Amino acid sequence: MNEPQAFYILAFDTSTPKGKCSVLCPNEADGEVFLSEDIRISKTLLPQVEQLLISRNIDTNTIQAIGISIGPGTFTGLRVGLSCAKGLSLGLGCPLYGFSSLEIMAMDALLSEIRTGRSMPDYILPYRDARYGELFTALFEVSGNPELSQEIPLTRAREDEIITPDEFRPPKDGNTLLAGEKEKLPESFALAVSKGSIRHQEVDSSAVATALLTQRALQTQTPPYNANISLNYCRKPQAQTKWRDPQG
Repeated sequence: MNEPQAFYILAFDTSTPKGKCSVLCPNEADGEVFLSEDIRISKTLLPQVEQLLISRNIDTNTIQAIGISIGPGTFTGLRVGLSCAKGLSLGLGCPLYGFSSLEIMAMDALLSEIRTGRSMPDYILPYRDARYGELFTALFEVSGNPELSQEIPLTRAREDEIITPDEFRPPKDGNTLLAGEKEKLPESFALAVSKGSIRHQEVDSSAVATALLTQRALQTQTPPYNANISLNYCRKPQAQTKWRDPQG
């Protein structure tokens, strides 16, 4: 008897300079690769995706869905990643899903907590350097049992936003897990993390978490975003802030 054909999810997180891509199969270990920083991501993304599929002996006909980070993050990386994902989705005829890079970071931090067997936090507070002395951040509440539920175990409690380091605060109630790069933490939080008085997971981006969010969207029959997916920069591009918006 022939074994049932495996189906895969292809995911990208190009919201940071160190972009990543991943393929996920429910019955196999995931594999995540860093994208090359030697030349522009616009020249490396598709060839590296192709190489990843070849190395895993994955036929493109078995790609069930594509997941992508839609920001906030690096302007060029997000645009290239989404363009690539849209093209592949159209060419392969498979659904496309997009997720906030901050939700992806929160999910990756939660996966790390599950792997280490720690008690689940009440909240996850992801953050990322937004340049100009500011931070991108959001807030997610951990709901249910992440290991048993097919639902996304994160409920958004605060929308993606840009804040100053002085405005960066966890909720007053419950235990909060910080998710981001330690070197980008405001000084008072870095001290609290070093003393162990607040929990932290080192996260920058994660194609694996993107793939898992995509998988769970499929399991819960969430409608894909093919027609209306767009990027979230959380701020206007410099071309609009330094010069006026086009007239007419």
